[in-house]
Amino acid sequence: MEQNEIVKHIKQQFFVYRNGIIADNLRRAGDTHSVIFGLNIPQLQIIAKKVGKNKEAAIDLWENSSSRESRMIAPMIYPKDEMLFEDACNWINTVENTEIADNLCHKLLRELPFAESLIMEYHDKTRDILRYISLRLAMNLLILGRLVNINEIHVFAQNEVERNCKMTILLAKDILEETNRK
Repeated sequence: MEQNEIVKHIKQQFFVYRNGIIADNLRRAGDTHSVIFGLNIPQLQIIAKKVGKNKEAAIDLWENSSSRESRMIAPMIYPKDEMLFEDACNWINTVENTEIADNLCHKLLRELPFAESLIMEYHDKTRDILRYISLRLAMNLLILGRLVNINEIHVFAQNEVERNCKMTILLAKDILEETNRK
């Protein structure tokens, strides 16, 4: 199947699984995507598993930033061994909310050999969402036992708590709790 056919098939699956109640709830909760089908993670994983890994389709879907589900499934089908540091940075810089950030970190970024470098790249940025991504990725690696620079991340989390940013403070406190155990 060609790339265009794969993307078309994925979008058809979005229609099959669509849930108007969830979509409406997401809109009321403030999701800014203009296209929301209301799929949950397990449904997206079913679709992703059937499609398999496909870099070009993942890129096409990620670039469709108006669709929540396109942004959610793209990290699931991107082959981790083909993502470069610059590509990861480009994706991170276009994340629009914490749901997309959480999914990107959990489904793709934490699997990359340079994941910790991404944390350090974004830990001190002025945009809240970028620091959130750095914290979320740090938490992913911490839980997996793959975080090397635990002391640096602890200091980063302390600084973030002092910043008192609504988006990041709870995650920063969680990281402090976890790093105190190490």
